[in-house]
Amino acid sequence: MKEQEIRDTLSDIRNMMERSQKVLFLEGTAGIVVAVWALLGAVAVSLVLYGTVSPLWGATVNPIRQPDWDTFLIVAIICAAVFCAAFMTVWLMSKHRASREGLDFSFDAGTRRLLGNFFTAMVTGGLACLTPIFNSLWNLIPGFMLVFYGLAVVLISPIAFKISITKYLGYAEIVIGVAALAFSSFGMMFWTIGFCILHLIWGIWFKIWFDHKH
Repeated sequence: MKEQEIRDTLSDIRNMMERSQKVLFLEGTAGIVVAVWALLGAVAVSLVLYGTVSPLWGATVNPIRQPDWDTFLIVAIICAAVFCAAFMTVWLMSKHRASREGLDFSFDAGTRRLLGNFFTAMVTGGLACLTPIFNSLWNLIPGFMLVFYGLAVVLISPIAFKISITKYLGYAEIVIGVAALAFSSFGMMFWTIGFCILHLIWGIWFKIWFDHKH
């Protein structure tokens, strides 16, 4: 009897840990909201650089601004604002979900490891983006951003998620990033596909499949 109680206790602990991993950093609605933030950022950058949103669906137009440091600063501020808005959206929605599920949303070792992996890839990607900037190859920046973001998602997937589609989201971001590097004149289009459309698909899929099951 005592052995059975130990097994039941261990099973309960394992189930609790699995539930914690599945909900702590995961909220279907967050993926949809992130897609909206990314779309707003893409529109803003396109308007700043081209004066039109045509590059978002592949139309080739001439830039209205020179690739100078003033332009870089404006684009960097827009990208930073989008990233902060997306990060806070995921964080706050995940915290709310954890509270709703009766789980402790704490800054524990797992959380620190997840954030460490994520920001290691993102900071590395940010530094890598300096290479095309210094060489006035601005069209390569969307590809670099997509590739390193995809790597970040792949790195955190085993820690935070039990859902394999999240890992595949990272792989898809990498593939689209490589395509953006190969066809750099369509960088804004690939950026929109990677950060807007893929996040929207992921959010809707997760909302329908996972949220309704748990």
